[in-house]
Formats: sequence, structure tokens, C-alpha cells
Amino acid sequence: MRQKIDYGIDLGTTNSAIARMDSGEAVIIKSDDNQMDTTPSCVSFNKKQTMFVGLSAKSAIEREAVAAFKARKANAANGYLEFKRTMGTDHQYTSSNMNRSYNSEELSAEVLKKLKGYVRDEEIVSAVITVPAMFKQSQLEATQRAAELAGFGYCELLQEPIAASIAYGIKANAATGYWLVFDFGGGTFDAALMHVDEGIMKVVDTAGDNHLGGKDLDNVIVDQLFIPALRKQCALDDTLSNPQTKKLLQEALKSYAEQAKITLSSKSQWNYFLEDLGEDDDGEEIQAELSISLDEYERATRPVFQKAVDIAKNILTRNKLAGLDLSSLILVGGPTFSQTLRQMLREQVTANVDTSIDPMTAVARGAALFASTKNIPDNLQKRDSSKAQLSLKYPETTVETHENLGIRIDRSKSTANLPEKFSLEVLRGDSAWSSGKITMDSDVEIVEIQLNAGKPNQFTIKLAGLDGSSIPCEPSSITIIHGLKIASATLPYAIGLEVYDTTDAKQGVYPLEGLEKNKTLPAKGKGRFKTAQDIRPGNASDKLFIPLYEFESEGSRAVLNSFFGKFSITGKDLGAFLPINSDIEVTLRIDASRRGSLSVYIPALDETFDIVIDHENTEAEANDTLLETINEARLIAKQLAADGNSTARKKIEILDQTERDLRERSQDRDIQEKVKNTLQETFIELDKQQESGEWPKAEQELREALEDLIKVNKRYGNHNSNRIVVEFENHAQRIIEHRDAKSAQKLKKEIYSLSIELESQDIGFWVGLIQYMDEEFDDITWTDRQTAYQGVQNLKRLLNANPSKERLEQATLEVWGLMVYTSDGSAPSINNSLLRR
Repeated sequence: MRQKIDYGIDLGTTNSAIARMDSGEAVIIKSDDNQMDTTPSCVSFNKKQTMFVGLSAKSAIEREAVAAFKARKANAANGYLEFKRTMGTDHQYTSSNMNRSYNSEELSAEVLKKLKGYVRDEEIVSAVITVPAMFKQSQLEATQRAAELAGFGYCELLQEPIAASIAYGIKANAATGYWLVFDFGGGTFDAALMHVDEGIMKVVDTAGDNHLGGKDLDNVIVDQLFIPALRKQCALDDTLSNPQTKKLLQEALKSYAEQAKITLSSKSQWNYFLEDLGEDDDGEEIQAELSISLDEYERATRPVFQKAVDIAKNILTRNKLAGLDLSSLILVGGPTFSQTLRQMLREQVTANVDTSIDPMTAVARGAALFASTKNIPDNLQKRDSSKAQLSLKYPETTVETHENLGIRIDRSKSTANLPEKFSLEVLRGDSAWSSGKITMDSDVEIVEIQLNAGKPNQFTIKLAGLDGSSIPCEPSSITIIHGLKIASATLPYAIGLEVYDTTDAKQGVYPLEGLEKNKTLPAKGKGRFKTAQDIRPGNASDKLFIPLYEFESEGSRAVLNSFFGKFSITGKDLGAFLPINSDIEVTLRIDASRRGSLSVYIPALDETFDIVIDHENTEAEANDTLLETINEARLIAKQLAADGNSTARKKIEILDQTERDLRERSQDRDIQEKVKNTLQETFIELDKQQESGEWPKAEQELREALEDLIKVNKRYGNHNSNRIVVEFENHAQRIIEHRDAKSAQKLKKEIYSLSIELESQDIGFWVGLIQYMDEEFDDITWTDRQTAYQGVQNLKRLLNANPSKERLEQATLEVWGLMVYTSDGSAPSINNSLLRR
């Protein structure tokens, strides 16, 4: 029985593969039907309610698509593919033959079962399953559920670029330098920048697009090349003007697009005589010559490829690297066979494009290598107690050529009649090295083993009695990978809370310290925040809300980011009063598979709340709503472009293309998800551009605040304040040089705070502040308007009592704490159930 997981699965959008460790090598397990390395990620059901998975399902789907177009009738589908692109959503695939619907994880589970079925010599209880590096949390959870449905007792997730890097690293003997993994799959794209130093791998940065892949190439071939050609040769105007019948035609043409794509990956021309597609709008049989040259293909597909190339270029730029700094650009995924893409990468990124590993199987092989370093959970291991049970300690991966193997005989777990002493021998798989026979005087031994450089090493453990009689033991072999210390996964997005930031005077998402983008997993994030309202015990309407998000842009609006999870506390959960401005300590732990557990501690009450984050599938958005949102973004972009903003002009082009994509494939849920992601990214960028457009005002306010501080400091300052003012002046100069509006706002707040601190030495300051709060009460934003009003009235009565400065200061600060500072005097919409920082 295996103690290591040893099985790796590449669960792909269009094709999947399974590999396992055998005799120290990662071996692809070929499919049953045609002995291929990969299996189409397709599921179909016939009228007899028989399920087909793989190649037979793919053929059935293609036949069904043609039949549906011939009939011009969109019957409930009974075949499904590319469902990975809707993982983590609430999308349902309805089968008329089965009289039920399936979600993405249920269909993915059937693909996993198919792959498991290729293994007949043992039962698979656990596996490493790969996922795109940029998968969101809901997508990861859906993958875990698929593994459970497929019967895996334990599943560990591994980012696809890391898996590919492991496969490449073994082959390349882990050469030192920077690698860029360019993983262009059937439905997703990942770019991962890796650094390797004497075999020790590290993930430097990741980027990608969960809605960019080979499917998009098929779509542009159909929409831009096939349909125009058919329109010229056949009467199809009525068909194409109807979204439902147009979708049927697009689906019927998809398999031909795939053929063209594969042919033009290496050749300069593709020709096909299309027939047996039914009749056109005039009742004539559809017959057409489809002929695509490499030039035509490239004009259509280059924009799709360019999106991936731009992501790769950007990841280098933001890490201050150039293509010349890369020792290798590693190609992964079927579309990377394309001569067009390879030429674009050589021209725009680096000449060091590496084609030494099989793009179709690298991820599965790497996953199996990774799996050989991970233990099967004890509760899933089925040990044979009639054998001598061994506890082993050794490094699963190493860059050293000699390592220690610790061996202990665990008599308590063995029912065998074991001798007092043993003869032990450890042999390397190539038979070129042996420890020789060692007498174990006790039940513990440490053996120095010698490894072959730059490859996986398998060692066999032989146990015998001193009389030479063989004693079966378990485990009886191990694998150590030499030359490579496998990189740990990193966070592709920052994870944090939606809070009200008192410095920026805005509500947005901010990371927990320790959960910033590219932090190595497992990771722990912590943060200390303040409550914005009183929480009364037993009162359900008093609420403390902690929404968690994955995001890339700090301070961006929560609605523009991916929801991670939530936690809320009401007065019913508390046994005592929790006043406003109470401390709240938030700790979020993320494991190696990016599962999260949250702990919320309230020091004032000494209470802790612990939860495991549950994730919800994302819901569909109506096309009309998406089109309205596109128009809203376009209006903002046009306003910025009118002021000469070049970034906004580019965003208008992206929004125009996004609208075309949505209208071309309005029935495609995946396109809807892609549009939503594009809109999120666009709004975040437009927000940034609007902020940068506020620079002139921010600069003026910063200069004025600094001038006021200098005056106040001359009157009330001291040696320490003089030093701080000089630091502020230097900081302000740097901000002005970089035209950083956000930093200007922050520094202005710090300057404002120091001015108040200095002026507050004079009782006149506190009198003036009370007068200001009274006269401008209606124009001030308060966290609790009723309490603030009562507080100001009390302060006015206190003034008549001729109080000391200290007493007046203390009383005023209590009311001052209820004010919300805004730079423009406007009153933002503030959710007081959120925390403040």
C-alpha cells in the first residue's frame, strides 16, 4: 500500500490527464479507448441514460450540435464540454435524456472518475489535482467538491504552473535563473515567473486570465472566418439574425474550427469542403468551400494570443525584468504548439522559448512528482499489519547528493512475530548503489544514502532476520527527487476585508498583513480594527460585519472584487456591551490548497469566534444588466478620454470589443463570466485614472496644509516638531515629483493631525473646535448623528462652567471621535456595521 499520494491529475478545460509515480518516474496512464495520453473533458448521455465520458462523449457532442442546427431547434443538450470555465458558478447543464441538471463540479467529477478507472491494479484514495494559478476561491472549492464526488478521500490542489515547473525542472536539472511558465490551455491562461537558485524553486509572481484559452481561438475562427465565408456561399441571413439559431450554427462549426486550429499550428493552409450541415434559409443544402490561409488565421487569432503575450510582458515589467533575463520560457497547453504564438513570443518576449517538454502532459507529470512528496492521510492508509511496519524520515526533495534516511521499526503496528535484531539493506533503483547489509541492534537506524543527480531516485528497503530469512516490510520503497526543491504555491490575489479607511476617508478592500499577493502558502494574515458603532447585548439589529475579498487593487470598491467569505456578529452573539471604537482582532489562515479559516477576537470581552470559510457559487448576470454596465463604464471612460487620458481611450476599445463578444455569444454563460471579469478590471482601472485626475487639487491642498503647519509650528513648535516638519517637507517634495494623489491625501491627513496636536496646547483651539462643530453640524458627517448632537450640546453647556483646558480637551475629543473626515466636505455612504482602520 502506498504511503505517498503518487497520483497527479491535470483536470483541463478541453483535455485531462493522469500520471503516477512508478519506479521513481512520473508515468502517464493512457486512456482506455485509444491509448492516448489525454482524455477529452467531455460528458454525454444517450436516450438509454447511458453516460459516456471522454472521446466517445466528444464525438456525441459534435453529432448532437450538427443535428440541432439541422433541426433549427435548441433541444436540451445531452453533451457537455468546457464546463471548467463555469466552475464556481451556479450554472446548470440540463439533460433531457436524464431528466435532470448537472453543475460544473458534477460533470468534472465524472471526468475524474474516468481517469481513476484507467488504474486497475490498485484503488486510488487520494490525488493531487491541478488548478489554474488565478482560480478564484469559489472555483477552488468547486474543484474540491468534484474530487469528493469522484470518490477521492483526500485531494490536494496544486497550481498548474508549479506542476509544469516541476516537470521542467527535473528535465532541465533545475538550472539557476528565471523561468517564465506560459500556460495557455483550452480555457484558462496562467503566467508564472519562477526563480531557481541551485535547484531551489520560488514563485516570484503570477498573473493570468481565467477566461482566455483555446476556446477563444475556436470562437474567433468560427465568428470571423467561417461564418463570413458561409454567408457568401449560402443564404443564412435569417439564421444569423436570430441569437438562438446563430448559437446553434456556432456550436455546429466548432469541431471544424478545432481542426483548422490544429492544422494551422504547423502548416500554411487549411481546406475543407463543408456539407451534411442541413439546409440554409432558402431550403438549399449547405455546401461550402472553407479555405483558411495562415495569414487569415493569424489576423483573426493574433488579438487572442496578444492578450496572453501582454500578460507575460507585464509580469516581467512589474518585476523589473526583461526577456533577456529569462533562461527559459516554458510552454504548457495545447495551443502553445501554434507556430504563430511561438513566433510572437520570440519576437516580443524572449528567444529562449523552450519546447523540450510535452505541453500536453507536463502538468500531469509534474503533479505526480509533487504527489510523491505528499503523504496519504493516516486514516486513508490501508496497511498490512502482518508486515513489519516502518516509520521513515527523509527529505522528499533535495539538492544534496547524500542524505540521511531514518528508519524505525514500529512493533506496535505490526502483528508479525518479529526478531529482536534485523539485517537491513537499502538499494537504489538503478542497482548502482547499495548501503550493504547493516545489522540493526535496536529498532532504529540512520542510513546515509547516495542519490543520482538531477532526477527522481527510488530506493528499496529490504529487511531480514540475522539468519537471512526475508521479512516483508511496509513501506518497502521510497522516492527522493534530487536537484529540485519544489516551490510552495503563492497567493495570486491579496485577501482582506472591506473596511472604512479613516486615512483615505473611503470604504474599500484592504489586505490583512501577511496575505498580500504572492505570499507563500500556507499563510496567516492578521489585522486590528475598530468598531464603528455600539453593539448592545441581545440586540439583533446591532451588527458587526466582516466581508472578505480576493483582490489586486488595494482600496478598490468591494463590488469590483471577488467575494471570498463573510462573518457577522450581532448583539445576540454577545453577552456584554461592546462600545464604539472597540478593538477587533481578525486572523485569517490560508492552507496550501487556499482553504480559509477565520478567527475573530474581541479583547474587551475576551471572546473569540472561529469559523471555516464556506464559499458560495457566483450567480448569473442578465445580459441587459451587463450591457447597461458596459455603457456606464464607457461613459466614464469617454469623460476621462475627453481630458486627454490615453488609458481611458484604450479602455473604450476594450469595452467596445467586450460588447461585441457579448452580443455575438449572448447565450454563452462563460462569455458572461468573462464580461463580468473585464468590467471589474475596467472599473478598477477607471477609478485609478479618476484619482490621478484629481492630482492638481490634491497638490494644492497638500501645499496649503504644509504652509499652515509651518505657521503653527513657529508659534507652538519645539525641537521634535521642527524635525517632523522637515521630514514632512521632504516627503511632500517626493510626492509632488511622482504626482501621487493618494499619498498626498495621506500626508495631508498626517500634517493636519500634527497641526491639531500643536494648536491643541492652547485652550482657544478647543473653544474654536466646539464652535465649528456647532455651526457646521449639518455639513459634518457623523458616525452616530444623534449621539453627536447631544455631545455638542453638552460641550456648549461645559463652556459656560469655565472648565480647565484638560477637562475641555477630554470632553471635546469624545465628540470629535464621532466625526468622519472627508477631504472635499462631501458625506460618503458609510456602512457602520463594517470595521474601521
